[in-house]
Order: sequence, then structure tokens, then C-alpha cells
Amino acid sequence: MEIFWLVVLVAVMGGMWWVAYKMEPHWSSKDGKRFLCSAQEIVKGVPEGRPRETRVMVMPDGLLHVSVKRMMRRHHSKWMLVGRAPDPPKKLQIYLAQMREDGQNLPMMLSLRIPAGSRCVAVLDSLLAESEVRASRPDPGTGRPAGRPDRG
Repeated sequence: MEIFWLVVLVAVMGGMWWVAYKMEPHWSSKDGKRFLCSAQEIVKGVPEGRPRETRVMVMPDGLLHVSVKRMMRRHHSKWMLVGRAPDPPKKLQIYLAQMREDGQNLPMMLSLRIPAGSRCVAVLDSLLAESEVRASRPDPGTGRPAGRPDRG
């Protein structure tokens, strides 16, 4: 009988570990400008590694200060939000950001997985709308729309 309870204990602990592994980490500040989510890097169009716990802070200039947890350390970088998935999975929003370093866009991308009901969704949508407005304004003195902004 003792072996039975030992097997039940191990099975319950294994089930709890599996549930914890599958959960999406998320937290958002009241203003939605700081949040915790899972993110995955995309290099040359191919996802690299697995989704990782990520802290994001929206800076006043529109850049995202991202802190990715790897092992026991956090790696910090700056990213510019460039898009949103047109058909995200149920109850999720997926945003795409491009890495910025020294004012230059780098080919690395980052996908942010955020619950659809989060407060930060409105903040990220307003960042995207603001960048589209800047892109649609005409160049001074030309009367035609400007190209995509340098975002910097």
C-alpha cells in the first residue's frame, strides 16, 4: 500500500510540474507600460529556442526595453514594435518587435505573447497606431506620403 501512495505522490508532482511549465507568465502594471510575458526570438525568419519569461517596459520614446531571463541572468536590449499578428491564437495577442542598437534596426525579431485581456494590449496598439500615423504623413514640401519611418 505504501508503494501505491508513493506512485500517486510522484504522479501528482509530475502533473503539477507539467501544468506550471505550460502556464503563460503574465503581469501588467496599472498603466500597462510595464509587463511580464513570454517572448521568443526570431532570427532570419526562424524561431530560435523556446519562449522565455520576459520583462518589458515601454519607454517614453516608443521603444521597448526588454529583459529576457536566461538561466539565472537577465539580458537587456531595446526593441521597436513593428506589427501584430492578424490571426493570433485564442485569447492571445502576438506582437512583433525588431531589435534596435545604436539607432539602427537589426535583423533580429522578437514575438511577444500577451493575453488578449491585458492592460498592456491597449498601450501596444496605440504604439502601432502612432507609428502608422507617422508613416502616412507627407514629407515636408512634397505632398506625398513618406516612406516607413526610421523609428528612431
